[in-house]
Amino acid sequence: MSSNKLRILCLHGYTQNATMFRKKTAVMRKSVEDIAEFVYITAPHHIAPATLTTTAEREEAAKEEVSEEHAPFGWWYSPKYKPVRPDGYFVGYKETVEYVRDVLKKQGPFDGILGFSQGACFAALLTEMLENHELDHPPFKFSIIVAGFKPSMQEATNMMLRKDKKVKTPSLHFIGDLDTLVLPENMISLAETFEKAKIFRHTGGHYLPSNPASRKEFQAFIAQFNQ
Repeated sequence: MSSNKLRILCLHGYTQNATMFRKKTAVMRKSVEDIAEFVYITAPHHIAPATLTTTAEREEAAKEEVSEEHAPFGWWYSPKYKPVRPDGYFVGYKETVEYVRDVLKKQGPFDGILGFSQGACFAALLTEMLENHELDHPPFKFSIIVAGFKPSMQEATNMMLRKDKKVKTPSLHFIGDLDTLVLPENMISLAETFEKAKIFRHTGGHYLPSNPASRKEFQAFIAQFNQ
């Protein structure tokens, strides 16, 4: 067993942040603290109420006093009237890719990635991008996808829907049978884009479960990469 811990990049869900996600994953993180180090980052886009559609309004809303734990951020967003840019991407997506490119350069390298909800969608995209050498970072050894879904952005969707080339990076997908925010069939659809996908279904909803069975699956999956 290596004396060095695995480093895992962690991407929170929509309207969350690094502090919030760290707290929500505390039990699972501590279950593998002897072999893994988790690095949480906050998405670059402040998520303002849907009624605020201009850049000035969003910037002003971001200045409002709110605790660090509850400040809402996202990896991309859909303004009320123009949900998709002319090039087929959601607003903020390309800026987020550049932001994470810088994170990979300054805080990497990372062995794996853990993403939840929108962060899981982005984690899947990043996993494929690294496989295709689109960013200056080695491919991840593994990806952990919690309540993930395929992107609906035109260009990104085309990337992840290529039937002739599945994502080869080993992946673990947590799927909640009672999830109403991301339906189980949508999570399975994302898992099917991975060649070596391992699926763990649980009876809960939109979260990473931390019961004994989930911890055991989490531990076993990560441990195999700490050789």
